[in-house]
Amino acid sequence: MAQALRQALCRTRGVLSLVNQAWTPRVNAAVQLESRALTSLLSFRGFRQQPWAAQGAVPGPSSQQADGTSAPLPASPLPPWTPTRELQKRKFLPKRMQHLLTTLEDERQAALAAELQRPDFGPGDMIELRLSVPENKRRVTVFKGLCIAKRNRSVRTTFTLRNLFGASGGVERTFPLYSPHIVEMKVLSSRKVRRAKLYYMRDRTAKEYRS
Repeated sequence: MAQALRQALCRTRGVLSLVNQAWTPRVNAAVQLESRALTSLLSFRGFRQQPWAAQGAVPGPSSQQADGTSAPLPASPLPPWTPTRELQKRKFLPKRMQHLLTTLEDERQAALAAELQRPDFGPGDMIELRLSVPENKRRVTVFKGLCIAKRNRSVRTTFTLRNLFGASGGVERTFPLYSPHIVEMKVLSSRKVRRAKLYYMRDRTAKEYRS
């Protein structure tokens, strides 16, 4: 009985070693494929195949040429998309891609916010917009209304304005916050509200919309 058990254990060990040898090349190929995909993403933005430490290294000011004249210092490379520790935290490629897209959107939002200088506002504020209309020879028109909703979606942030125009009734328009067609944006008045979406204002009278 003991001899039969030893033979069964030996057979099991042999089978496991064969399976391990068969799966090792596939795992290595998958790792190489993932590293190749990340390398192509980095090269898309202009980074070379260098270590993370070498990308951030800047030569010292004492670099001189053979004739004794000081050589011009090369421009410091752009920082990579994500540090090494951020990539190590995300084991799967879809999660890394999502983090890269989020980082790019945050960078774009910061650049647009610094360029366009939009004021801080929220639901309940009376806002006046000066818009350039591309279909009307870029002429400037004015639209004023009460902000009843604001959806924060990074560079795709939008807000909705509502106003009443006599017999025409209520008019609602939704604008992208970082649209290049918004020439000027002013906050005329602010009101303290308890909700993030003021859709109940659709049932109110024109007196509620006075600035």
